[in-house]
Amino acid sequence: MKQLLEGKIAMVTGGGAGMGACDCRTFAREGAAGIVIVDLNESDARAVAEEIMAEYPACRCVPVRCNVSVEADVDRCFQVLEQEFGTLDILVNNAGVTNKIPFDEMTLEHWNFTYGVNITGAFLFAQRALRIMKAKGYGRIINMASIAGHVGGLTSGVDYATTKGAMLTLTKSVAKQGAAFGVTCNSVAPGNIKTAMEKVFGSDWDPMAVPMHRLGEPEDIADVVLFLASDMSRYMTGCCLNVNGGLFMQ
Repeated sequence: MKQLLEGKIAMVTGGGAGMGACDCRTFAREGAAGIVIVDLNESDARAVAEEIMAEYPACRCVPVRCNVSVEADVDRCFQVLEQEFGTLDILVNNAGVTNKIPFDEMTLEHWNFTYGVNITGAFLFAQRALRIMKAKGYGRIINMASIAGHVGGLTSGVDYATTKGAMLTLTKSVAKQGAAFGVTCNSVAPGNIKTAMEKVFGSDWDPMAVPMHRLGEPEDIADVVLFLASDMSRYMTGCCLNVNGGLFMQ
């Protein structure tokens, strides 16, 4: 039986932990031939790469250290991609940061830092990925948004929520740029997922407040990302899939 991503080449930012690492494992399981695992923590990215290649020898994983908000770092990621694989089929813009800083205490430095990672990074990666994908006439770009992008920031910082709202618009805009060239761009908006990022909020979230009475697992997100990365979603672009256990319905 053919795997969903057989022979595909992917790049995942924030791939060294949490949802990004789970995306990488899922892609390998579904037949991806290669994955560039991008993370600020190179040792985390390397550990994920080694773990995946031990379990799925047919998937070659290349870890790359990158500050996604720094253009030179992003360019280096694409240089590695070109050297190692020569093409790109799937990009997952997963890297992100959050905080609990009250709005009236937030500094411009905090605001700019969050925007740099969450939006500037997504712009830089999507732009370079789109160039490659348009030329080959095929591509899948998946952006990680958030429930906060729909409802605003209260538990999460206002800067985080605002970047995730911007991610929804970036997704639609890139989708329009790529649609005529066989490139789709969609987003996923998780609710509360059991990752290191969620630990920022401590015990602020009660699982019983979620209609499904549980917090999400990284696998709950990875399966939706897989759908968007595969040809099952071939006639979808500019969409946001909300994955939150019923916490926000649209």
